[in-house]
Amino acid sequence: MAKLHPDLQNKEFWYKDITLIPNKLPDFERDGVDLTTNFTKKIILKTPLVAAPMDTVCESEMAILMALFGGIGVIHYNFLNIEEQIKEAEIVKRFEAGFVFKPIVLSPQNNIGDVYKIAKKYEFFSIPLTEDGTLNSKLVGIVTHRDVRYRNDMETKLAKIMTSKERLVVASKKDTVDKNDLSLANKILKEKNLDTLPIIDEENRIIALVTDSDMKKNVMYPLATKNDNKQLRVFIAVESRLESAKERIKKGAQVGIDGIVIDASVVFKEQLEIAKWVKKNLPEIDVVLGNVDSAEMVRKIITEVSEYCDAIKVGIGPGAACITQEELGTGRAQASAVLECSQEAKRLEAKYGFFPIIADGGIRITDSPNQDVAKPGDIAKALALGAQTAMMGSLLAGLDESPGEKEFNYEENRMIKKYRGMGSFEAMEKRGALRYGIENAKLKVAEGRVIKVPYRGSGYDFLPRLIAGIKQSFQKQGFRNIKELQENADIRPLYFKK
Repeated sequence: MAKLHPDLQNKEFWYKDITLIPNKLPDFERDGVDLTTNFTKKIILKTPLVAAPMDTVCESEMAILMALFGGIGVIHYNFLNIEEQIKEAEIVKRFEAGFVFKPIVLSPQNNIGDVYKIAKKYEFFSIPLTEDGTLNSKLVGIVTHRDVRYRNDMETKLAKIMTSKERLVVASKKDTVDKNDLSLANKILKEKNLDTLPIIDEENRIIALVTDSDMKKNVMYPLATKNDNKQLRVFIAVESRLESAKERIKKGAQVGIDGIVIDASVVFKEQLEIAKWVKKNLPEIDVVLGNVDSAEMVRKIITEVSEYCDAIKVGIGPGAACITQEELGTGRAQASAVLECSQEAKRLEAKYGFFPIIADGGIRITDSPNQDVAKPGDIAKALALGAQTAMMGSLLAGLDESPGEKEFNYEENRMIKKYRGMGSFEAMEKRGALRYGIENAKLKVAEGRVIKVPYRGSGYDFLPRLIAGIKQSFQKQGFRNIKELQENADIRPLYFKK
């Protein structure tokens, strides 16, 4: 275990109260650091970063960004209905794949306008055409971006512009999908210079697609978090109410979600029942429980539902837009909470197995008007204290990929974006109150606020710098990976004992 200074023993402290002391002479470059870690028991990330399920942080754009750079996103549930959330998850799952199963199809009687509607929603143009516009009938042709990119006649039938089945290059299901082998499909794409390769069965029905754009994405983003079919992974948040959560989870499973975060300000007993239901009915879905902040809470979860839970989320009231500790006088300094919870999970590991800890909240960087770089120190500290990943809200809310528009703040003379806690009155106007177990209460007490965060531009520029900063922190201390950091970090207070 990491070495904790005596002045920190049995004390409450935040990330800002500690520092990590370099004691080694590094003999490797920054790029020699490997940040591979567990998000859940079975899902591996190449970057220990998680986007929080907040309505000013994570929808499909953010989840795609996080997954491409080796992290993962959790899509919030503060939509007006379940379908809106599931659509966001589906966009992520359709962004990239090896085999694109259950592709969207149209019929020759659809028009060019229908293609553009699909492109606007899912950001792709290649659409197979079947006899009746369903996957149950035979493939008769295909329409790609080349066919429609210069067309303004939105009412023209696809039958007039499609490439017919007789002229299509296709691959058979038995030679590709049945063997779970992409190599032949990729070979055909390259040799024939194709954008899209349909995979068909013996009855000429479309089974899947393989696309050139997905091959390019695979090369461009080597850290990407994917499942076995090379689809980006994504989680959704669900409420701590069994009956309503069931419906959300079932619909999420239909679009291929990888897991759920039962998202609440504190673990409710009903979460344990939700976890049991998921593992009995949809065992392929991973379950994250939260939030907790003490060894007692971790022990309760692990000893009661160890086989139904895949990770534990730590943090009660540490977020930048959270006021639980101020208003209710309850919660805990996040660094202390992460340390104690991770130590308890480690203590129980021999009997109950490995439980990843997600440090949720409290990751801060200097919020100055001229800020243009990420300061990753708090993330390195969270990992040193025993977390496997760090979940972030305010740090990501200022990016282009977060929901909401940027605006100019004349008082501060800078661009900003709005960031709100899910316990704020504004968020509770939708479904935010569910997270705090007060959705049916006539009198609601806010546990969050609305704040401004600096606009930080594109996440495609921001995340690589953040990841590089985390690696540089490891390198300075002489650690090549998270395991070495957690076993040997020298954690000391940033104050002098009087």
